[in-house]
Amino acid sequence: MTESSLTTSLASTSLWRNLRVLIVTSCTGEKRFKPTSQLTLEDFKDLARLQFRSNELAEFACLASQMYTGLQHLRLMEGVELLRQSCGKKAVDLLILSAGYGLIPENQMIVPYEVTFNIMKGPEIDEWAEFLEVHQAFEKAIVGYDLVFLLLGEKYLRSLRLPVETQTEQTLIFLASKTSASYVRHLTAKTFVVTLSNLEAKHYRYGLVGLKGFLLKRFAESVSTEAELLHRVYEKPEVFTQSLERIPTKLELPEVTVNSIHEKKVGNNSKEDKFIPIPDLPPSPNIHLGMQYFIPEWDDRVDPGYDFLKDVSTPNRNLYENDVYAHEIFTIPNYDGILVSKVVVEDSKTKKAKINEIGIHKFIHFQGSVMGDCGAFGYFKEEVPPYNTEEILDYYDSLGFNYGVSIDHLIVGQFSEPGIRETRYSLTIKNAEDFIQKHRIGGYNFTPIGAVQGWNPESYAKAVKAYIDMGYEYIALGGLARTPSKQIIEILKEIHPYLTSRTRLHLFGIARINAIPAFRHLGVTSFDSASPLRGAWLDPKANYYTLSGKKHAAVRIPFVDKYSIRIKHLLNNGFSRDDLLLLEQKAIQSLRKFDIGNLSIDETLQLLLAYDELLELPRDGKVDPKAKERRQKLHKVMYRELLQDKPWKYCDCKICQIIGVEAVIFRGNDRNRRRGFHNTYVFYKQFQEFLQSEKQHEH
Repeated sequence: MTESSLTTSLASTSLWRNLRVLIVTSCTGEKRFKPTSQLTLEDFKDLARLQFRSNELAEFACLASQMYTGLQHLRLMEGVELLRQSCGKKAVDLLILSAGYGLIPENQMIVPYEVTFNIMKGPEIDEWAEFLEVHQAFEKAIVGYDLVFLLLGEKYLRSLRLPVETQTEQTLIFLASKTSASYVRHLTAKTFVVTLSNLEAKHYRYGLVGLKGFLLKRFAESVSTEAELLHRVYEKPEVFTQSLERIPTKLELPEVTVNSIHEKKVGNNSKEDKFIPIPDLPPSPNIHLGMQYFIPEWDDRVDPGYDFLKDVSTPNRNLYENDVYAHEIFTIPNYDGILVSKVVVEDSKTKKAKINEIGIHKFIHFQGSVMGDCGAFGYFKEEVPPYNTEEILDYYDSLGFNYGVSIDHLIVGQFSEPGIRETRYSLTIKNAEDFIQKHRIGGYNFTPIGAVQGWNPESYAKAVKAYIDMGYEYIALGGLARTPSKQIIEILKEIHPYLTSRTRLHLFGIARINAIPAFRHLGVTSFDSASPLRGAWLDPKANYYTLSGKKHAAVRIPFVDKYSIRIKHLLNNGFSRDDLLLLEQKAIQSLRKFDIGNLSIDETLQLLLAYDELLELPRDGKVDPKAKERRQKLHKVMYRELLQDKPWKYCDCKICQIIGVEAVIFRGNDRNRRRGFHNTYVFYKQFQEFLQSEKQHEH
């Protein structure tokens, strides 16, 4: 029978639906919960000890399918869900090879542990795998399955101790590295090995760490559009790789936690959470320079002695001398450098005088890299910038900046119209040329950065080329903070041919974790943004970040005695101040009681929403009943999800460790900014993990 006639026959008989599929994947180091006392190898060696320790960790127990949050597992679970939608839930089973528990089904309840085959030597793997009876469990598990997919790294594949007994009517497909392919041997079943390396990662434009899961999901997407594909792969396993070329490549960041695959998504994570594909261009010649994150300085300090229980600030404190930045709370700063804009410095006479007196590093209590710019956003409505080159050069040098940016003029909004834009464009280029020439002559100590403005890819690229010809080795692109990432990619692609191995490239006002791989590939070596920090109080839904990519809404409990507009409306409309104070305190106390286990989710929600319902009074005092109902429903869902996940309990950042549940309360500067510090910690950790992953791939 020909392949086409076989396909026709299968389509008519729906034989493909009768296939039983098994997927075997490995555990990941990233887990949903990370308590300090996770299970260790010693705990698994003794059954009684394992039971005792598991009981200690019972509050962190969850299904195995939901415990792991590594990229491979997240993408794999999405693929499993797609296959079940196509073939039926009972047709697809999943087993997880855990270095602690052994080979386990996805619905087994487990607690967090710190055991992996990846740090064991060969004999240690063999000995521990024998103790866990991995070989026997796997041989028994595959009985009755027609098509088996194995997504295992080298040391996990070794633990299977192949061969095992298989049947000629079975098909086994291994997604494995080239070095681990040697462990696949002497199997009776039809066997096919998809070898994966950095070459395949580059081809599919997805990191090697999660590539196996990504490809399984990609295959599942093909099955969803061509039902017979599953049976064709069963008959001819090499068809698997052919099917991978049919779906457009999408590089993704997990936008929800694993458990939300099985639950309705609330909507606190935007479409922007997905990675942007890396353009089909060679890596920029400056790729070896790495990438850094700068955070803008906007007086984001907190009172280190704030009393959260009494909501009282430290008496007689001086904001500039006593309050602290995030880098003074964390042992290691959550950023590589700080950007300080001149217009921000000059916004306060006290601040300006203090910086002029002691210098920029001492003022912000930071010994790392400090970049200075003029702050074009502060004077973009002016016909010309309010500064001159000599003034700015002396300003950067006298205050001790490490980097100083030339004077630019924004080309945005009405100022990007023909006629105006060309004037600002020429002015910015002329200022940059004047800046670097006088920098050379003056012998200044800081590194000069040429600021570029433009209105399309060609104008930006033309300016970058001119700056490189002027002698700039550090260039910054401005005016792009509100530009969609795809448009920024087009600009960077146009600039790409002009970059040299010494050129550093900065993006002003842009911190998009989903675009970082593409930006770095195209030559961006640094960027700045306060969006992770300021989202803690400016975003309507996503105020609290987590490492999985999920973002939660903080619970709004405003002060009654620090009259907001809504509180004033309530008082003006006949509400008693004493009644409001009672509701306010019940709401905040309910969260604290819930945090220590003295109140249920439903009881807590009831008290939170009793106060929250009144806060829905619009700023103009006019209530739309339908709009109010919609907001109440949304808040109920968002707050319930926050209480269910309790993310503050599982975060290892200093903010959450010190103030706990206070971090998720939307209430005043000392909570909101600390939550912003937490968000910056999460963002920077995700950023660093990406860079570390890239280094591993390069080697």
